[in-house]
Amino acid sequence: MNPRLQRAALLIDQDRTELAEKELAAVLAEDPENPAAHSFKAMCLLERERYDDAVEAAERGAALGPNRPFSFYVLSLAWLRRRHYDKAQSFINEAISLDPEDADYRAFSGKIACVQQQWEDALESADAALAIDPEHVEALNLRAEALRKLGRSDDAQPQLQEALRLNPDCSETHASLGWNYLDQGERRKAEEHFREALRLDPESEWARLGVVENIRTYNPLYRPLFRYFQWMQSLGGRGRWIVIIGAYVIFRLMKTVADTNPDLQIWLFPLIIAYVFFALTTWIGRPLIDVTLRFHPFGKLALSGDERAASNWVGGFFLGAVLAVIAALFISSVFWMWMLFFLLMLLPLSLMFNAEKPQPRKMLAIYTFALGACG
Repeated sequence: MNPRLQRAALLIDQDRTELAEKELAAVLAEDPENPAAHSFKAMCLLERERYDDAVEAAERGAALGPNRPFSFYVLSLAWLRRRHYDKAQSFINEAISLDPEDADYRAFSGKIACVQQQWEDALESADAALAIDPEHVEALNLRAEALRKLGRSDDAQPQLQEALRLNPDCSETHASLGWNYLDQGERRKAEEHFREALRLDPESEWARLGVVENIRTYNPLYRPLFRYFQWMQSLGGRGRWIVIIGAYVIFRLMKTVADTNPDLQIWLFPLIIAYVFFALTTWIGRPLIDVTLRFHPFGKLALSGDERAASNWVGGFFLGAVLAVIAALFISSVFWMWMLFFLLMLLPLSLMFNAEKPQPRKMLAIYTFALGACG
């Protein structure tokens, strides 16, 4: 390999992308059609979150090196960052077909499945990687995560302990152990591993999310929600939709029966109210609990900007609803309308902050503020 390319690869591993780009620019000035240089350039651009440019560079690298599996891996990585999962899977499959014995590519395929919450596929990819390299730490972590999400936390534990033995300073392993202990209700052990993960990698989003979720579960009101979220994740995408649609069909059926049979209303209305309350809680429960985290010495530091903003807005409107109820009881019945307004705003606000992609979030923000303006 070109010495400059070797230096660039080393600098990328060290997260010194600006220096790596200078080396790559020199390589491309001498050899504009060097496929490895274009692929490494794409990796640098990904670190700077210039995703469109990264895809372009990765595509150039793959076109110039059609027999280089690494080029297709980088192209897959670029599409994954842009959340084009089908393309990401297609290109990593191409890398695997060019080099079937590379455990890294198998593990990355599992990572793509993991992002899409396809836990069985993730488990299969992890097993394929471990068949090639039984001590592949990333594959061990991936396998443990898939098992955990399938509701098999006890089976995941040995995988994580082995990964920790192989690399005691792996932030991802400590974070995964934290999540596994959290699933098992061992919050103290979970906290220890989340803190260690953040010590090893202060930028670890996986560990930060674990810290926040762990603190939330100290609130007894949140624990049933946490267990519900766990159970839903274990069902997979199709299973979740079956539960959601099935519950809604039962809700509509109960409402129809209650409307046509007044004698049954006394039994059905509490169930209908409980369903509506629980459905709303699954959307607004986290930001409401996050209001209390603002007063936690560590929790207030662990919350992201989005989580703080969501807790401000959702908490503020919930407080408005409570004050409106008090005003309606002691001042004027007109405040019941204000209570209804504040409660109705909670759902679109939660949806807005739950949206990950910029465009859906922008549309939900416009809808939410338009709804608020209309009153």
